[in-house]
Amino acid sequence: MKFTRSTMQKILQGAGLGSNEARQATARIIKALADSLAIGESVELRGLGSLEVRERKAHKARNPKTGEQVITQAHFRVIFRSGRELKAALRALLAFV
Repeated sequence: MKFTRSTMQKILQGAGLGSNEARQATARIIKALADSLAIGESVELRGLGSLEVRERKAHKARNPKTGEQVITQAHFRVIFRSGRELKAALRALLAFV
């Protein structure tokens, strides 16, 4: 199962919010996360992990189709680091596979 915006809304509805309230709350949560990352703050969700923005400097790369060397532009990336509880859950899941 994929965790989507509508999944989050259903969870909030299950917690007692109405359909419209759940939609608004989900939009506010996502906007708050995006706004924090946009101004360079990190976002920490205990048990799940943290999100932070890092700058990737311009560097040399190769076009895989042609093999031609190109210079990529500097850009920003969102990096996710999983938390202790998420890592433990994943290890337990992989132990059964």
